[in-house]
Amino acid sequence: MEKKLFLFCLSLAFALGFSFAQNAALPSVEPLFLYDDGGSFDDDDIIKSALEFSECPVSSAEGQSALLRYDVLRRSVTSPSFLSLSQVERAEKILSLMYEKVIVAYKERQTRLNVMFADGSYNCVSSSLLYLALAKACGLDVRGQVTPNHAFCTLYVTDGSGGGKTKIDVETTNPYGFNPGVRRNVQVDASGGGRYTVVPKRNYSGRYEVEDRVFVSLVGANLASDYDKAENWQRAVPMLAACAAFTRDCKNSKHDNRLEFEKMCTNYVVSLQREKQFGLAIEWLDTVLAKWGSGNELLNTYEKTLSNYIISICRKGSFSAAKDCLEQRRGKIGAQAAARIEQLIFESEVQWHLDEARGDDAAIEYLHGIRSLEIAKQTRNAAKIKQRLEQHWLNKINAAQADGDFLYAAAIADQGMADVGSSGILSSAKRNCFHNYDAFYHNKFADLANKKRYEEALDVLNEGLSGNPESQTLKNDLRRLQKMMGKDGSR
Repeated sequence: MEKKLFLFCLSLAFALGFSFAQNAALPSVEPLFLYDDGGSFDDDDIIKSALEFSECPVSSAEGQSALLRYDVLRRSVTSPSFLSLSQVERAEKILSLMYEKVIVAYKERQTRLNVMFADGSYNCVSSSLLYLALAKACGLDVRGQVTPNHAFCTLYVTDGSGGGKTKIDVETTNPYGFNPGVRRNVQVDASGGGRYTVVPKRNYSGRYEVEDRVFVSLVGANLASDYDKAENWQRAVPMLAACAAFTRDCKNSKHDNRLEFEKMCTNYVVSLQREKQFGLAIEWLDTVLAKWGSGNELLNTYEKTLSNYIISICRKGSFSAAKDCLEQRRGKIGAQAAARIEQLIFESEVQWHLDEARGDDAAIEYLHGIRSLEIAKQTRNAAKIKQRLEQHWLNKINAAQADGDFLYAAAIADQGMADVGSSGILSSAKRNCFHNYDAFYHNKFADLANKKRYEEALDVLNEGLSGNPESQTLKNDLRRLQKMMGKDGSR
């Protein structure tokens, strides 16, 4: 069956239906390429798909050159003489052949297969993939292994007697890395001189085995990581989209390309929000969800981004637009997130109107106007509205007291309690009004009594008691005054 490679022509900028302050180039959400293996995935597919992940199309001159070099190696490992070797001999000889014919210098970030074929530079991923392909070409059971920071291969040797398998690791970054930890004699000159060498057996902490497609996708994942660090989203996003599409049907693996793609989308969206491009961020995420659906990471990112976007709209006082934005996207987010955003809009709108209100009377009138709304009747919001009403009534009370009109302030407190219902705050404020009223007349009385101006002091107390007949303070003052006047013979 003929195998075909389908490539997408990527457009770096596309219309979202509105204009932005910055003419930003948006990353495509389409995969960089889609690979069709024709129903089987063999050694030829490993090399071809790895070249595509290396951003070297197979159809290009460089891609064809790399394939020709691989074909030379493949013919060597599929020759009758090579196939006559034992499994272990074939596996070890492949590593020697790679160092003899292709790879030369280790470079940590050099993961591209086309570059490896061109100049011999390689890292653990590129060299492991070449080894994997050649091993499969000559019928060996070799599988890719991954750790958080490394990639290598493992040979499974069939035990002819019991049918079991023995595992042998292959460290492809070293020419003597077959079965690391084993001491072997190495010829160093034509005269037959030699030396012993040991490649240290690595502690492959956190190792796990992956399917061939996942192993190949490490090329794209490494390049995407480099692009991420450079904030080159136009190349990073389509590359990880290709990784996700390429491994979509693979079994569960610790290396989850779909999750990595979603995280890359999050990184890009975060970068947009740092530039206050909230609208651009949410519109771009709309295209991502339309293409890929909403995984957990994407959904979380979408909900947070939508919330930030709506906050930015609310800050401009455009609450109708904020509500429309939520309604347009309500079906894309969870019920709890929708409720949180709805609450956010409500609180923002209330605070905006209160900030714009001219005086406490206008604020109180506005708060009365919204109390009938369903969202305002919710326990939390009803309590907050009551607190705000209490505060504005308290402001009116304090303003009256500042003018020295304590009885009027107490009357305002009564109006406030009639308005908001039971209120410890306003009840306390009313008591404070009468306390201040009593203190005002007591101080005037005391000043006059100390000067023995008893008749004037009596007038002050009578005036005070006319306004607050129940004042125990002023009644006590009156009794003291009467004693003082009696002793002094004033009456």
